[in-house]
Amino acid sequence: MPTAGSGAPQDYVAANRAYFDEHARGRSSGHHHHHHIGEEARKLGRRNVAAMRSVYPLLFDEDTTEVLDYACGVGMLSQALCPHVKSIVGVDISQASVDQYNINASNQGLTPDGMKAVCAELRGEPGELDDAKFDVVVCCASYHHFPSIAQTTRVLAHFLKPGGSLIVTDVRAAPDGRVLFKETHHHIVPHKHGLSEESVRSAFEDAGLVDFEMKDAFKAKMTATGEDTTWFIARGVKPG
Repeated sequence: MPTAGSGAPQDYVAANRAYFDEHARGRSSGHHHHHHIGEEARKLGRRNVAAMRSVYPLLFDEDTTEVLDYACGVGMLSQALCPHVKSIVGVDISQASVDQYNINASNQGLTPDGMKAVCAELRGEPGELDDAKFDVVVCCASYHHFPSIAQTTRVLAHFLKPGGSLIVTDVRAAPDGRVLFKETHHHIVPHKHGLSEESVRSAFEDAGLVDFEMKDAFKAKMTATGEDTTWFIARGVKPG
């Protein structure tokens, strides 16, 4: 997809990093409001994990499954998923989010072997994350922030073991194509309409993933807009 202006993708990355750095430090607004957002994010994390486990029960084994949680934020999804897998590595471009993730993990009594995050902008190149490969890569509620979901999907496919699964959850585009994300967030949301099945499918297939499926996971109301949205769960497998 062409983007407006040569600097556009990088502008989104920079804007997202700044926004989530602020957010993680709780400076974005009053404490009460921040707490409310935190509760909502926690609930969303739990709902997404419940959906993943109900749709793909065999993917998660607490003794063997190694997970990469991409764009992990402060770790709401990782915290919900942690009891059901062997280990999780979270990655985010926001250092403040990563710091908070690691504090949360340690407060939960988890060791870095079980759950830890690193701050990195992955490109899918040798040497990244010590060349670790994962059984499952999850990316929750973040695809709508990425300027090129095709590019992101290629990067994530790089980190899968052969036979490993990429699981993405996000907001499905509405049939009437209306804007789902509030205006004040448009500088950090390239995909203001949510994501269509064809765009996600083509990103997964371009990245060489097979057995694509995209299913409705649950409905949720967006606090900011009051918009009713449908969340999807999409999965593709790295051949091997």
